[in-house]
Amino acid sequence: MSLAEALALFRRLGANVENMSQLEFRIRYFDIAKRYHPDRNPHNAELMANINSARTTILNSYRKSAS
Repeated sequence: MSLAEALALFRRLGANVENMSQLEFRIRYFDIAKRYHPDRNPHNAELMANINSARTTILNSYRKSAS
């Protein structure tokens, strides 16, 4: 997943992560993960997989910008 796609997914879920610190992003991710987790909403399994992929992409971008 590209960074632009990851940012767009989180924007659709109500989190404008472009202006968040890494800590703020992690907190917001956990809020979103609780809401869309397949244990709570079985029909959201594919969405949750996309959210996790987007999370990895965004966290990698934080790491690259810190280097």
